Amino acid sequence: MESVNAPLPALRVLLKKLSIPLVPMTHQVNAIPNDSQLEFYFVPAEHMAMFKEYNRPGKPFKNFKLVNFERPAISLSFFVKHKYTLDRNVTPDRAMEYLREHRDALFEQSFLNPLNKDAQKELNEADRLLRLVRDQPEKFQFCFSNFHHYYRYWYCSYRYFEDEEQTLTASANEHLLKHSERVKGKINERANVIFVDPEYITRPVPYDNKMADRELATYGKRFTSGTVALYLREIE
Repeated sequence: MESVNAPLPALRVLLKKLSIPLVPMTHQVNAIPNDSQLEFYFVPAEHMAMFKEYNRPGKPFKNFKLVNFERPAISLSFFVKHKYTLDRNVTPDRAMEYLREHRDALFEQSFLNPLNKDAQKELNEADRLLRLVRDQPEKFQFCFSNFHHYYRYWYCSYRYFEDEEQTLTASANEHLLKHSERVKGKINERANVIFVDPEYITRPVPYDNKMADRELATYGKRFTSGTVALYLREIE
């Protein structure tokens, strides 16, 4: 199913007004990603309804992602994965086509500007190998891989309340969209929106179902002496 683009320039204006900063240690978030290709906004859950029309399950926008619509985060963490492909089933013809295109691109570039020493060496080597593979293909093995491009895929892991009473929590991971460079240096810009619960993103939430903090909040008085506090409430 074909994806379409969201009106990113207009959305940026709105997001810059609504988004809030999150700070590790102050908020329940680990180190904030520092990647020029990654654009994201932390938006309080109270504004979530404004983006309902952009929530398209099964029909995602190519350039805009609501990471956790209807699941505002109470804690966040970010991590990266290095993904790559390794194709060992490369025929001599495919290898020669790649070498030929690479050689010709360098050759055309040399007409515009003189190649530096390394580029000239690479041009000569590509031309030499192209001839050798053509004449003696049985003496070579080939593979294609983007391993050394080292493209990093960013993921957001978040916890959220899965019930209206806010007593049960669950976790989920989502891949984040990144800006990508295509033909002739054109940049395809993409943005992510991460909704946060402004109340609970500022303090830890227990991982068990007892929710001791909620129970203790029902006591009107607290007295502290040493490491143990006494909590009191009047019975009506």
